[in-house]
Amino acid sequence: MTSAHPHFLTLSGSNALSNLRREKLLKQIQAINPDIQGVEAQFIHYVWLTQPADQVVKDKLAGLLDYGEPVAPVPQTGPQLWVLPRIGTVSPWASKATDIAHNCGLDSVKRLERA
Repeated sequence: MTSAHPHFLTLSGSNALSNLRREKLLKQIQAINPDIQGVEAQFIHYVWLTQPADQVVKDKLAGLLDYGEPVAPVPQTGPQLWVLPRIGTVSPWASKATDIAHNCGLDSVKRLERA
């Protein structure tokens, strides 16, 4: 998945929850609402660039952000909840990921964030 804005990319990521964490979270949610039958979580990466991304940059980012357990297609039957860093802050993950992108020759990456 890629956004249309030329200086901003949105890239799908891996599973955000291991099976153990997913089961623990589901139990906590079911304690509040027993009708909840499942929970899934996926990382999404937001890339802010100083110039439009060409295919070489997109391919490098795809390789750099290919980690963790792949997401299996799951039909969405309930509401979505997005969890992001607060506006105006730079998460420790973003600081390190942006440094890594620069070390990999992706100088056009101004910031790389994960939600």
